[in-house]
Amino acid sequence: MNRLNKNSSIPLYQQLADEIKGRIDSGALKENDRIMTETEMSEAYQVSRITVRKAISLLVDEEYLAKRQGIGTFVGVKRLKRSIGSFMGFSQVCAITGRRPSSMLLSVEMVEASISECRLLNIEEGSRVVRIRRVRCCDDIPVIVEENKFPLKYLFLLTEDLTGSVYDILKNHGIYPGGGSKVIDVCYATAEECKLLMVEAGQALILQRDIVCDTQGAVIHICKQVLNPARYKMEIHWGHKI
Repeated sequence: MNRLNKNSSIPLYQQLADEIKGRIDSGALKENDRIMTETEMSEAYQVSRITVRKAISLLVDEEYLAKRQGIGTFVGVKRLKRSIGSFMGFSQVCAITGRRPSSMLLSVEMVEASISECRLLNIEEGSRVVRIRRVRCCDDIPVIVEENKFPLKYLFLLTEDLTGSVYDILKNHGIYPGGGSKVIDVCYATAEECKLLMVEAGQALILQRDIVCDTQGAVIHICKQVLNPARYKMEIHWGHKI
């Protein structure tokens, strides 16, 4: 177990996170192993519980660790990843299929971003972001619960009509999506999602996380979407068009 360097320019929580990552990558900590409690780790590394909490939060966001309610924190399970091409907004998907998109705005506000969100958005730790939460509907049927986070350079969104396409608003400001990444996973409906998507408690849903960049490669926003698979499906095409 390495002692942390309190004289280093690297924050202690980052040093601790890197130490835990190293133990996972080396095999000293294996999948589903329970890690030390915050108190135990604080004593072992001689740092505050706040430092421990920040390190664990970062590693949970990066999926190195997973919290289990009432049990503890465990080493996450490594999963296969597969990349798929093509970016398309929800409004565009509806339009090309002859459906009518709409949005119900849940909230729009400024909030403090997490450490991992700051890194994804390339902004300083502790920065505030514009958070937009909406329910996306197709022909008035709720399909997606969506949360977008934008750096403060997009503060103008606070005064825009967000019941339509955000990308149309951005285009009116000369901002165009040019690429990014998409991660698709599975989650289970929370009480709020049950109500908003009109699904049963605990129903399996699609969890999608996007990072969207402009044509110059700068990150525009990050997005979390929870989709009802009974109302939405994805197709992946490669090679020759069918």
